[in-house]
Amino acid sequence: MKQDIKKIISKFNSEINTTCIEISVSDLSVFFSVLISSFILKKRKPNAHLNKIHSDNILLAFKDELLIIEQRFPELTKSFKETIKVINPKLLNQTLSSLQLSFENINDDLIDIISWSFQYLKKELTNNAFKKTGKNSNKIQDAELLLTTQFFTDSYMVKYLVDETLSNIKPQELEEIVIIDPASGGGNFLNYAFEKLFCLFKSHKKDWADSEIIDWLLNNTIIGYDLDSNLSKIASLSLFINACQYSIPNKTVSINIFGGIENDNLGFLNSKITSNSIQRSTINSKLKKFDKDNLKKIFLTNPPFMGKRDMDISLKSYLLNNYPESKGDLCVSFIQRILQIMNKNDILAVVTQNNWMYLSSLKRFRELFLKGNNLRVCVDLGTNAFEDINGEKTNVALCIIEKSNTGPTLFVNLKNKKGNEKKLLVSSGNIPEEVVYKVNQNAFLDNLNFEFNYQLTDRFKTIKKFNLYSNYGSPMQGTSTGNNKDFIKYAWEVNGNSDWKLVSKGGGFSKWIGLNYYKVLWGENAEYIKANKGSALRNINKIPLTELVYSDTGTLGLNVRILKDSQVFIASGPGIQVIKGNKFAHLAFLNSRVATFLLKLINPKFTISAGYISKIPVPDNILDSKYISSKSKECLNLKDDYLKNKLPNFEFNHIDYSTINNLENFLNECILRDLDNDFQRLFLEFKIENRILGEYNFEIEELKEMKRMVGESPFNNKKNQKELSILELDSFLSNCIDINCLSRSKTINGFSIGSESVLEELSYIYDLSPKVIYTQLVDNIKLLKSTQDKYYKDLLHKLVLYELGVNHISNYTKENINLNDLEQSLKHKYDFLEKLKDLKKIISHIVNKHHKSSFLNKPLISIKNESVIVGQE
Repeated sequence: MKQDIKKIISKFNSEINTTCIEISVSDLSVFFSVLISSFILKKRKPNAHLNKIHSDNILLAFKDELLIIEQRFPELTKSFKETIKVINPKLLNQTLSSLQLSFENINDDLIDIISWSFQYLKKELTNNAFKKTGKNSNKIQDAELLLTTQFFTDSYMVKYLVDETLSNIKPQELEEIVIIDPASGGGNFLNYAFEKLFCLFKSHKKDWADSEIIDWLLNNTIIGYDLDSNLSKIASLSLFINACQYSIPNKTVSINIFGGIENDNLGFLNSKITSNSIQRSTINSKLKKFDKDNLKKIFLTNPPFMGKRDMDISLKSYLLNNYPESKGDLCVSFIQRILQIMNKNDILAVVTQNNWMYLSSLKRFRELFLKGNNLRVCVDLGTNAFEDINGEKTNVALCIIEKSNTGPTLFVNLKNKKGNEKKLLVSSGNIPEEVVYKVNQNAFLDNLNFEFNYQLTDRFKTIKKFNLYSNYGSPMQGTSTGNNKDFIKYAWEVNGNSDWKLVSKGGGFSKWIGLNYYKVLWGENAEYIKANKGSALRNINKIPLTELVYSDTGTLGLNVRILKDSQVFIASGPGIQVIKGNKFAHLAFLNSRVATFLLKLINPKFTISAGYISKIPVPDNILDSKYISSKSKECLNLKDDYLKNKLPNFEFNHIDYSTINNLENFLNECILRDLDNDFQRLFLEFKIENRILGEYNFEIEELKEMKRMVGESPFNNKKNQKELSILELDSFLSNCIDINCLSRSKTINGFSIGSESVLEELSYIYDLSPKVIYTQLVDNIKLLKSTQDKYYKDLLHKLVLYELGVNHISNYTKENINLNDLEQSLKHKYDFLEKLKDLKKIISHIVNKHHKSSFLNKPLISIKNESVIVGQE
């Protein structure tokens, strides 16, 4: 039903602007809430039959239902009737027809469907609000604060938290508890808690009539608050409609879902919460009464998510002053506020971003938390746990927290499961033992930053005997320019200017060597950056002794490279100074699956930083291993050879194109060369990985844990029997490389680690050993037409650059060359182009389209007035 509502409202939204006068989202949300409520009430009637409903008879068709709603919510009913008048009849009929069809076929749960209609109605406004952030220093404030922080909770999360929390409530406690949602949204938590409690009362209060149970729950047990006063009314309506399935609540019974007041952007975060009054009570007076009556408070909530970066200054200042341990994070501040008003044995069940468990900036919050609260259960869902939203912002956990003495904590790690699998496991309760960890939270107090690294605490105890990486290498922070837009350019943008130095900037995933596209305005010793206000020079004097660099952004895993001669590093591509051991062994270890896996155990949020890399435990025999060092050098040389043929890398060099005698043979040789390079590197990495694993001597269960998180080398796959379509294999291979025929870096098979190997990706796609894939490709090299076409266009691009005198991406002469002359020169020099009839047109496409994409939308060459211009204007 939820997806039906989503489609209906999406279609309604797409057509309303062209068919009606402008109607506010507030009015539309009331309209749909009342309309859906009417459908629900009619559907619940015995032997209900929905006659054809259309714009002319809607009020008559829902006469009885609207009367029930109007007696309790006259303002909402009035707004509903007014909105009907301004909606185009044709659009209204389409909507009514779609809703009627959905309700006729419905078999699933209806208790939260009213709230979801609001979520879908405001989607466009929410997207527009998010688009404004980051532009001209725009911050989210006022009405947009509500739009961008209202994300309703999926039913499986709601049911899990409510079921787990209420499962320990004793029958004699039923009249001594209150359910509070201080960010109630559309009322999803309150509705399901009402359902659950109604059933418990029916089981244990057998002499109570349904109407008595409903009146008690609404009057005394279910309490909500939302800063959005309009949404609090919709939540109240939703709860009322839910109660009506058992008995229509008495008119004297209050529905205690309070709303914020105008110009208040603090809401529940204010120590003196302001709200509307319901039967002379406010949310503040209710909370005081609960404490006075010594009732057990159970908070069930999904607080708003927002970091301080996007906040307006007033809200940010308030949070930093009143909840300093939460560092301006809205969600964490909300949790801290709730913990402050919890008494002994009170409970908080919350959907929260999981960053509070790991981020170093929230160290003091964790310390405060650990000393006064017990995290009873934590289901660590990670990303893509919500049905309708995804991304890093939704990296979430389901937590149940008690204000009680410390006890054991049950952690469930579902971060590496797919979205549907997370939902299924949580809903069914059939959690595999291997993802369950039992930890005494006091153990986290021994961590330097009190991180909740439960995997490392419960298992992998043997690695604690190893020295930390900081004993062998010194990862560093890099310089911040204070203005990357002016101080960082692509190498071809500054054409040999000696003040611009090759720089490690990070900006992607690349092992061994690579990402060398950038230069920084450095001068002799960073004097230009030093003079820039807002810059921060870091470790400048250590650059001459630095041998390795790494990317400190991204989620594909630790990726480390050799620092080239005369290259410097800055903040996003910082350096590592080798103290003990061999730099090539260091390079191999840090690029291994094991290193990324351990980094994720130490810091589950997976922040790649100098501090966390320093904490990786390393056995003594790895970083000075001659075997690992030797294999590492081979990998480095192979990657360097690979990049020499790939634009727009700094390593790129033209070949002698005049030696090309047979075009097809040349293209096939290029493909074979790259495949062979890929295979050799992948196999060497496999050998390195095995040697490293041997030094750690992980137990079988620990190896399984590692495999679940970062996978394993595809060479462990011994399968070699499968019928392969060469046409399909060619298509996959072509899609695995970019416009420069460079393998794309990406996560492999859903694991939280990246790969640069096309053979590794194809191995997972086909579930075969890389050797089988490699052999099939080599044996059928002449049939790889899609891949050949990509290499052909790449060759034409290189020929054009070579003919224009671009011998290196950062060293060329600016000039204009007539397009016809360029065409004739290419035909004269290269036999395979001589008979090409539309070469001029092809050159134009190469320059205008292909080259622009190849050079990362900062083209070095362009066409103007039948001339090819070399150099940026």
